[in-house]
Amino acid sequence: MITLHTFPSPNGRKASILLEELGLTYRVHRVDLMAGGNKRPEFLAISPITKIPALVEELPGGRSRRLFGSGAILLHFSERTGRLVPDNLDDKAEAMSWFMLGISDLGPTSVDMLRFSVRAPEKIPYAIDLFKGELMRCYAAMDERLGEAEHLANGYSIADIACFPFIAAAAVAGGGLLERFPNLKRWHDAVAARPAVQRGMAVPE
Repeated sequence: MITLHTFPSPNGRKASILLEELGLTYRVHRVDLMAGGNKRPEFLAISPITKIPALVEELPGGRSRRLFGSGAILLHFSERTGRLVPDNLDDKAEAMSWFMLGISDLGPTSVDMLRFSVRAPEKIPYAIDLFKGELMRCYAAMDERLGEAEHLANGYSIADIACFPFIAAAAVAGGGLLERFPNLKRWHDAVAARPAVQRGMAVPE
């Protein structure tokens, strides 16, 4: 059994989409970030940096395995099941490059943009312009790639899962993102129509 500790955010939804795509049985524990649930000792034992998603996988013999961070979760289960990562080394290299863009660039930059443009008590134009520029660079690169291929890698993979929730969040935030990047829109709409993605995006309820 897998217990996913999560919150309804793009980072959390990456893990639930993956588990839904793989058809793995899991239960959900909603971490109440607003009440500081991510800083309680029982959660810190799973995710020492206090971030979601994190999970505990129960193993034979009474053992358990923890995983924290969406990147670790996506890599672990895709490699363990042999799915959502290409077998061909060239295709895998492409998939890993876009996967890491989602984990290291698109995701953190989206979060920082939200922090400085919406949540910060004082708006700092330099920071807002910096993160907006970084996001535009990610969007433009993805749009160009998606003008050449149906998915970010050669076939649907963890690269798409790592990026989709942040594009979906930006799409509903206003600003006409999908209208500005037509290839990104085509990809967004196709991924959003996947039943497993729809189920994963609804976790936790």
